[in-house]
Amino acid sequence: MDFDVNAMRNIMIGAFQLRRADDKFTFYYDETNNIRKLYLTDDGTNVSEHKNFVLGGVVLEEGRALPDLAPLRAELRMNSNAPEIKFAHVAKGDFETVLTSTKLRTVLSWIIEHGIMIHYSSVNIIYWAIVDIIDSILSEDGFASYHLHQQALKNELYRLANLDKALFLALLKRHGYPDIQPSRTADFVADIDVFLNAFSPEDDRLPALMLKSLMKKSAALPELACLLDNEEDMLIDGFHGFYTRPVVLFKNAVHIFDREIEVEKKLSDTTFKDGDRDVSFRFSDSKSEPGIQIADIVTGFLGKYQCFVEDHSLPELMRRRSEWNQTQAENFGLLTKLIDISDAASNAFIFRSTAMDSEWKNDTFMHGLSPKRHLL
Repeated sequence: MDFDVNAMRNIMIGAFQLRRADDKFTFYYDETNNIRKLYLTDDGTNVSEHKNFVLGGVVLEEGRALPDLAPLRAELRMNSNAPEIKFAHVAKGDFETVLTSTKLRTVLSWIIEHGIMIHYSSVNIIYWAIVDIIDSILSEDGFASYHLHQQALKNELYRLANLDKALFLALLKRHGYPDIQPSRTADFVADIDVFLNAFSPEDDRLPALMLKSLMKKSAALPELACLLDNEEDMLIDGFHGFYTRPVVLFKNAVHIFDREIEVEKKLSDTTFKDGDRDVSFRFSDSKSEPGIQIADIVTGFLGKYQCFVEDHSLPELMRRRSEWNQTQAENFGLLTKLIDISDAASNAFIFRSTAMDSEWKNDTFMHGLSPKRHLL
C-alpha cells in the first residue's frame, strides 16, 4: 500500500509551527518500555507497571557522520568481546541511581562534543488510552464551546483517574471500553460522572467544573461514535504509529530503526511516498549500526527520566533534586543541555503525549520555568 505523506505532514507542520521538517537529517532509533499491547483485565491491565513508552535516539545533520565508537568504547572500558554498547553497560537502576554513573557522563559529553542531537517520542500509556473519552465526546455535535479547552479537559480526566486508577480501570472494563455500545452509553457516562464527583466533589477550579459540565451534557448522547466498533478491552494494540510519525514528518531524512518484529510486520506492506519518491526508512541490527547503539543509551536514559517525572509530584521532584550529588547534577545538566540544543535545532525532534500537568512539572523541574500554582 502506498501512503503519500504530504497531506498529513502539512497538517502537523502547520498545527505546531514545526521547524526544519524538510531538512536531510539521519535519524537512529531505539525504544524502551515497549509492552506492545495494553488491554484491560479483571484486575486492571495485562501489565503491572504503566511506564512511558519511549522511541528515540540520535540525529545527525546533513554532511555529518557518526564518529568511530572505538575511542568511546575504550573510555568506557568495554570488553573487546562485547559486540555492541548497550545502556546496561553504562548505567543500571532507577533514574536517580543511573544519574550517579560516570560512564553516563562520558557518553553524554561525547554526544555533545561531536555535535550530535537527540530526538524522542514519549507516550504516557494510560493517558493515551483514556483521553479518547474526551475526543469522542467533543467530536459529537453541540460541543464546540469546549474545543478550546480540549487539553485541559484531558488533563483533568487523567488527574482524577489517577487518584484511584484501579477503580477507574474497573469502570472502563465493566462497560467494554473502548467499544461502548449505544445501549451502554448513558450508563458509561453516568458512571464516569459519579467517579468525578466522588474524587472532586467541591473542586471549583475551572478545569474541574468544565469536565463535570461536559459529562452532564454528554449524558444525553445516544452513542459515542468514536468508541464504537473497537476491540473490547484493547486500550493499545501497538506503537507502530509512533514509528511512522517521524517518517511522515521528516520526509527527506534517512530513518534507521532497531529491529522490532511486530512493527516491521505492521509496516511491511506500506510504502511511504513523497510524490513518486519513496521516503527512506529501514530496520537494522544494532550490532551493525553504531548509531542505534548510541540511541539505545539515549532512549534508556530518557525512558527512566520520563517515568521519574510522571511518578512524582513537583515538590517531591524539587526536594530530590536538591539532595543530588555532583555527578547526578552534572548528568542531569548534560541531559538538559542536549534537549535544549536539539529543540533549538528543530522543535519537531521532541514529541510527548502526556498530561499537561506532566509537561508543566518537566518545564519547572528541568528548565526552571515558573511552576503552576496547583502543582505546588
